[in-house]
Amino acid sequence: MSIDSLLFSCGALVAASLFFLIRILLPSEKDAKQAKLWKKLDMVGVPSSGVFPWERGLVGSLTSMVQNVHEGYDKICKTKNLPFAVPTMWTGNAVVVLPPSLLHLVNAPESELTGFWALIENIQLPYFIPHRDVIENVIHFEVSRKDLTKRNVERQAAPTADEVDVCFRELWGTDTKQWKTINGWEMCGSIIARVALRTLIGHPMCRNQTLLDQTRKFADALFGAAAVINCTPPFMRPVVAPLLALPAKMYGARCRKILEPLVRERIQLWEEHNKSGKGELPSDFLQWLIPRCAGHGPEHMDPTKIAMRILALNTMFIFAMSYVFAHTVIDLCASPDKDELLRGIDEECRRVVTEYHPEGLASKEAVDQLYRTDSAIRESMRLSDVGIVTLPRDVVGNKPLDIGNGIIIPPGTRLVYPTQPMHVDPDYHEDPLRFDAFRFSRPFEQNQAQEDKHEKTRELMVTLTPGFLAFGYGKRACPGRWFVAQTLKQALGYLVMKYDIELVGEPPKRKALLNMMIPPTTAKLRVRRKSE
Repeated sequence: MSIDSLLFSCGALVAASLFFLIRILLPSEKDAKQAKLWKKLDMVGVPSSGVFPWERGLVGSLTSMVQNVHEGYDKICKTKNLPFAVPTMWTGNAVVVLPPSLLHLVNAPESELTGFWALIENIQLPYFIPHRDVIENVIHFEVSRKDLTKRNVERQAAPTADEVDVCFRELWGTDTKQWKTINGWEMCGSIIARVALRTLIGHPMCRNQTLLDQTRKFADALFGAAAVINCTPPFMRPVVAPLLALPAKMYGARCRKILEPLVRERIQLWEEHNKSGKGELPSDFLQWLIPRCAGHGPEHMDPTKIAMRILALNTMFIFAMSYVFAHTVIDLCASPDKDELLRGIDEECRRVVTEYHPEGLASKEAVDQLYRTDSAIRESMRLSDVGIVTLPRDVVGNKPLDIGNGIIIPPGTRLVYPTQPMHVDPDYHEDPLRFDAFRFSRPFEQNQAQEDKHEKTRELMVTLTPGFLAFGYGKRACPGRWFVAQTLKQALGYLVMKYDIELVGEPPKRKALLNMMIPPTTAKLRVRRKSE
């Protein structure tokens, strides 16, 4: 059974079972407290007639949330500049969808609005990670904020460029005569998985095939199960979720078995270095993580916990970066302007490689010059984003949130932003439904004579705007986006320079499951190594 079929069938089955009866008999206190809010806001997605409209709206959200959010955005956010509400099985209630004019709320203090548990719940991490303090004390995110930021990605350029080259040769082949048909999702994901592991745990462990296989299986099983868990009513999750999580936990245990000896070895290396001051420590995420864990207390130096932190972060890297990379390749190949776009990227990459010889794309300075490549990835992220709504925030504490226009939001309510509609809003982007790979690089190239002037306003992949929320917005936006951007540009640049590529058949039709656009797991590509 395919992932698509599994997600839809399992989600529909568990959501329907006993839901109506229990929902009617056990209304929650939170529903009663929020009744005034739901009356105040326009509710999109709840039938206006018939029996059990609220329950039908919740179950219907499994497949209709994408239409509901777009409808609410067009009719309420755009015309009235007001929020609206949509029912969603994700919370078993409704969420408030805020208009772009309220984007500033993402910077509200954590004591008023918090996004932490909403993000954790989005992938249902507690069901897959056995150590609660690994989830609650996110030391690994501290390392991301410090060591994978704009200032520090330069030292990762050479290792990731090396891994990109090795991965493509091994996985996509070097035959310059025969075409090879591959699964685009799996093969793009395999490239990204190796490159991510190179940054996280270094060479040579990143090439341990057993670890690579198990980390991919863990990531796929986790996100697949999490999607189904989100489709079940919250009151059923304590029963259903542990069963759905079993395959992922099995793969996770296998990963830990391989990672823990490496963690012990690195801890010993760090301790010896601290005593002697001699030698050079590896420059990878694991080695940066160890002193951070030590600073939080000896209980965090448990090799199992450190291995789980590596695994958790690697899983997010694999899914997010694989999703973007696969979609970018598919979007380019499916474009009616495919040949022109690939030639444009190829010309840019070859010019930059020549200019920055001998390092080529192994240097940050060179990768930073890939404006067309950057634009193509950003454009794919805009049109082929994974989330329908993002930037979730929960109202916390005892004080309700006043957002104006007489709308008071009580504690316990979840707020989100309509990312997908904003990404295709003509107020932000001209001809927004068209995949225009050079949309963001063209203005710069047309005004190179005024480079200094346009340098400050050019929209790069890492630039945060209301029309591009893929990396978040505000002061809590993704701190690792510079590393992600650099690595994806290296991978796409290498692919276009080294391979002929074409899509087999029509591009997969995008499908939504609750708040998530399902990955293009069935896409097939034909590839052939170019003659040097």
